[in-house]
Amino acid sequence: MHTFELLLVLVAASVALAYAAQRLRVPLAVALVLGGIALAFVPGIGTVELDPELVLALFLPPLLQASAYRTDWPAFRFNLRPILSLALGAVFFTAAAVAIVAKLLVPGLPWWAAITLGAIVAPPDAVAAAAVLKQVKLPKRIVTVLEGESLINDASSLVLYRCAVAATLAGTFSLGEGVFQFFAAAIGGTLAGWLVGRAAMWIFARLEDTLLDITVSLLAGFLAYFLAEQVHVSGVLAAVACGLVLGRRQHAAFTGETRLGMATVWGFVEFLLTALV
Repeated sequence: MHTFELLLVLVAASVALAYAAQRLRVPLAVALVLGGIALAFVPGIGTVELDPELVLALFLPPLLQASAYRTDWPAFRFNLRPILSLALGAVFFTAAAVAIVAKLLVPGLPWWAAITLGAIVAPPDAVAAAAVLKQVKLPKRIVTVLEGESLINDASSLVLYRCAVAATLAGTFSLGEGVFQFFAAAIGGTLAGWLVGRAAMWIFARLEDTLLDITVSLLAGFLAYFLAEQVHVSGVLAAVACGLVLGRRQHAAFTGETRLGMATVWGFVEFLLTALV
């Protein structure tokens, strides 16, 4: 089966699974995982091989930007301390715990290689978390903290992963240098996303077309991500920061028609990317 045909099959299967999830009242993420496992046993279905860097750049920025766009900014800012505690502290603790267990199981494994493994498995899936939270009723503050943490933990784990990989390849690594690189990447990525978001707002103020507004909003997250990656800071945080800027100013920048159209298009993009990822 050719790649294009396989993609059409996957999209059709995703629609069927989404309908089944609605009927059975189960989270979409669970239905997609189970459906993906079932499709893996279908003979002749084939596989799609993509460059991991391409997948990261294609899927992650729009998904994170969309989640950030919908974030309640006043609630996010009010709960910023517990959000950062989970996004940083919980990720680092999990990575350290996994590294210790890996070191005990494989004594010859270098410490930084074990930490690399911990950084890979530490963050929970932001997309799955958002999908599950839509299905359950929790206090607003808990939902805000969990959604905010899911936006940032990918960035913290990726920066930790890069530092650990660099230390593994170099053989030595300074803890102070690692801490500096981490915060430089985080602050730099946030600044890059803020700048792109503000530039997009400047463009929105001069556009009077809904389709152009939606197109620019789609491009903004990718631009923030690639700009940050080019200067070696966190592209993930850049996409999140850009989404927060757009979401915070959406009522001032967009008409009601534009907001409705943007919600529809972004909902379609989210569903398609979530299903394929």
